[in-house]
Amino acid sequence: MATWQDFINQNEDRDGVRMTWNVWPATRIESTKMVVPLAALVTPLKERPDMPPICYDPVLCGRTQCRAVLNPMCQVDYRSKTWTCNFCLQRNAFPQHYAAISESNQPAELISQFSTIEYQLQRSGQAPVIFLFVVDTCQDEENLQALKESLQLSLSLIPPTALVGLITFGKMVQLHELGCDGYAKSYVFRGSKDVSVTQLQEQLGLAGGTGGRPQATPAGAPPQQKPNNRFLLPLQTIDMNLTDLIGDIQGDPWPVSQGMRPLRSTGVALSVAVSLLEATFPNAGARILLFISGSCSQGPGMVVGEELKDPIRSHSDLDRDNANYSKKACKHYEALAKRAADNGHCVDVYACALDQPGLYEMRFLSNNTG
Repeated sequence: MATWQDFINQNEDRDGVRMTWNVWPATRIESTKMVVPLAALVTPLKERPDMPPICYDPVLCGRTQCRAVLNPMCQVDYRSKTWTCNFCLQRNAFPQHYAAISESNQPAELISQFSTIEYQLQRSGQAPVIFLFVVDTCQDEENLQALKESLQLSLSLIPPTALVGLITFGKMVQLHELGCDGYAKSYVFRGSKDVSVTQLQEQLGLAGGTGGRPQATPAGAPPQQKPNNRFLLPLQTIDMNLTDLIGDIQGDPWPVSQGMRPLRSTGVALSVAVSLLEATFPNAGARILLFISGSCSQGPGMVVGEELKDPIRSHSDLDRDNANYSKKACKHYEALAKRAADNGHCVDVYACALDQPGLYEMRFLSNNTG
């Protein structure tokens, strides 16, 4: 290799990983002097013709607070069949199926040229992913029709074993019960009052053991469901019903007087979504997909009043701390973002509007949940 830079470039091309630093700080003082934090830019699903996926589970560090993966940088004692974690210095024993390792017979994860490898996990099945659609109905017919067509198209891109749910909102928030053949059933919440996870459990009958991670199922089999979870069901069992339900979504029926804004309960709709996932599938992979066409105008999270004569806050209002609703809205959305992040749930916000939809106050949802 000609230079150190050439060596780094070769590793980046091979592994698809670029580090902000190529030298790990040896002391706490050195780490405090680093201006750029330690981070890695990873290329997902990068093809490695020289290294096919490994058909066994990775070996993890035994320390609960660490759980680092066995890698070429670890110190290995082939005589005692132990290895030392290069992050926390914990000494770990190799599993039984590593009994034949030696300096001349090393597993792939200890070979330096395989510093990035892909594992094909051997567990019986993975917990299904969860998609919860939260749809704003306070929009004109043309935009709403385009949104419904996009949502129906997105169903064909979701894995058939994924769990799917639907919430629509305007002045009121509707949580739709899925799997009802021949008729539509939903639970309606007032858009002016927040809903806690305890209240949701009691009102929907979710209390009594619905929480917990979705259990793994054999490959190809539909995920097992809690008997009282009617709101998040496998797509393969409700595909037709959900497609029809999305197609039947209508604009918010509540009349809007002249000189008034439609009452949009974005904050309560998100609160219902976060509480539902928190009550049914905490610590499981889930995404809340929020589709909005304007700013929240009632209830928790509102950023503008109902009357059109009162404009939404501007940049100068925020600079002068003269935004009436901004602080309360920020506090509400930040609390929702923290609850979602604590349970491993992501919130995606899709907004397309000529006026301001209040993304400044909602920034915590995407920033804090990834």
